Amino acid sequence: MRFQSSVVVSGYEDSSAKPGGATTQYHATSKEIESSAGTYGDLSRYLQLFPGVVFNSDESDDVLVRGGNPIENLYLLDGIEVPNINHIATDATTGGLVSMIDSSAISNVEFLTGGYDASYEDRLSSVISIHSRELSGRQPYDAVDAGFIGAGFISERPFLDNGSILVTAHRSLLNLFTNNIGLSGVPIYTNALSRAEWNPTANDSLSIDSLTGIDSIRITPDRDDPFETNTIDTQYSGWRLTNGIRWRHMYSRDGFGVWTLSNSEQRLNIDQQDQLFDDTLSPGANRDDNPLVPVYSESTHDGMTNLRYDGYQRLASDLAFAFGASGHLYRIAYSVQQPYGEQSPLSTDPTRSDATSFFPHFWTAETGYYGQVTKTFRRWSLDAGGRFQQFSFGDHLTFTPRVGLSYQASERLAFHAGGAEYQQLPPFLELTSYSQNRALKPIKASHFTAGARWNPVRGMGVNLELYQKEYTAYPVSTEYPSLSLANMVDTLGQEFIWIPLVSMGKGYAQGIELSTEMRWADRLELQANAAMALDKFAGLDGIYRRGNFDYPFVLNLAGQTAISKRYAASWRYEYTAGRPYTPFAEAASVQQNRPVYDLNRMNALRGPFYSRLDFKASRMFLFGSRRLSLYGGLENAMDRNNFLGIAWTPRRGDVGLCQKSITYCISDQDQMGIFPDLGAMFVF
Repeated sequence: MRFQSSVVVSGYEDSSAKPGGATTQYHATSKEIESSAGTYGDLSRYLQLFPGVVFNSDESDDVLVRGGNPIENLYLLDGIEVPNINHIATDATTGGLVSMIDSSAISNVEFLTGGYDASYEDRLSSVISIHSRELSGRQPYDAVDAGFIGAGFISERPFLDNGSILVTAHRSLLNLFTNNIGLSGVPIYTNALSRAEWNPTANDSLSIDSLTGIDSIRITPDRDDPFETNTIDTQYSGWRLTNGIRWRHMYSRDGFGVWTLSNSEQRLNIDQQDQLFDDTLSPGANRDDNPLVPVYSESTHDGMTNLRYDGYQRLASDLAFAFGASGHLYRIAYSVQQPYGEQSPLSTDPTRSDATSFFPHFWTAETGYYGQVTKTFRRWSLDAGGRFQQFSFGDHLTFTPRVGLSYQASERLAFHAGGAEYQQLPPFLELTSYSQNRALKPIKASHFTAGARWNPVRGMGVNLELYQKEYTAYPVSTEYPSLSLANMVDTLGQEFIWIPLVSMGKGYAQGIELSTEMRWADRLELQANAAMALDKFAGLDGIYRRGNFDYPFVLNLAGQTAISKRYAASWRYEYTAGRPYTPFAEAASVQQNRPVYDLNRMNALRGPFYSRLDFKASRMFLFGSRRLSLYGGLENAMDRNNFLGIAWTPRRGDVGLCQKSITYCISDQDQMGIFPDLGAMFVF
């Protein structure tokens, strides 16, 4: 990981074209990601090591930035917007189990956690810009690999006189060894990435990218296990595809423009059945005789076509201007049926509620225009800009300003400060689930950041940043006054909940982040970051409560070392304060033998602290120009039982144990225990 303070326009592809700015940009290379312990070499999991990022669970690669939801992140692949880069991800989120982009296929990742400039499409939390690998020295590259997240290949070849073609594909292997990874099921997924790049002239470059992912999982809780907490059978299958083309033209030494045309498609099919419909079991009946009642079905298709232009012009040695426009065409086709509603865990009422079925089919558009000016004078740099955004759905017009100031106090010390606003529509599934939800407004987030970077000696950097992030027009429930959409957990395998919403919520996240990196002669690298933060949201009642990912303290320590040319090792330690959770309303839960949350105590309790140590070692074998790398390691090497949350065990309630003591029916859920990480790569 490296960090620097700069603002990067998404159309810019070389460092000389990056205007100055006032935000911290974190940087990671493919080598750092692949060799890191505790991530399975997965891009999204590696991002969880950065300051300001927390995670949902060990089984998830959600990127949750400064109190934000996964949908608040913008993903770019070679400058092309990708709605979701992850496998096994439900609609209305960008989290999943594992990334569709193989780390061996990328060159580096740039990660901006706030204050990013107006060229990016508005997202409330972060920008994650991924750059695919480039052909080195016109030499072909071929490799095969196998590991925890799957097996596959990568191939790169020269193309014409000034071009290259990259192809990579992977397929999961877990289903060959187990039928349960802790989710009462095992995911199956396949992904492929291809890229062609050509430079027909000295002033022109053309690139084409294609990213595809196909995945499925069947979640089948054990009906005969009295400690089983889930009663929902789930069948999930989906695919997502993004294709894009970019043309970059240099008009002069001081100006260039980039045209980008892309299209993304995503389709999901989810079916659910309840093993204990209404939590009833006839006297004397066997659980296996209890019929499975279909309670939810979803067939959704999201299409997005995007055309954008980004321009850059240096007007003088100390003045630069970036500008552009974009247009999105969305194609929505949903079929969601929840005809019975459900015995909501949000309500003490035992009757089923919130029954809904909706079938929206429509096209809608979104357009944006931006401008950004960078002015440097002596040791100061000022960035100012803004973005107009028009949302056809709901007929909203927004303007979001950005301003940043940086000061280079010395060769080794710099300061920055800035403010920015962003607005983003809630997911279309939420907007169309109830008629009143169509009136939801774009969610607004205002960012204020200030920080400093210090390079005391060569190979060492220290970064300090303070931030304040304020949310307004956040969707909140009209049925449950304490409930905000920010506190609704996406748990694949649980029955989905759709509720009526209004844009009257608010929230804030604030904190301080300290990070450092040290390198010695390319043989040893140490990283450390610590963050103190506060994350709270208010529902319709206006009372601020902890967010789902309110962790007052987070600590990450990581190291990598090249012991010799053939041996390497890495390790990682993570510590976070206890996970917040909402207790059950005990009387109602016992009486009805089901989980009923006490919403007056939303996230009022906190579990034990999270502590995890991972390590990994590798050995390289050389066979002439070919090389074989073997690696092995342990995830959660201390086998600590890290707290995930509480759950209800309804099958124990069937036999009256809850009436004896509620502790019989409440189960603490733990995250992943000790787990091996093994793999190999062979480079031809």
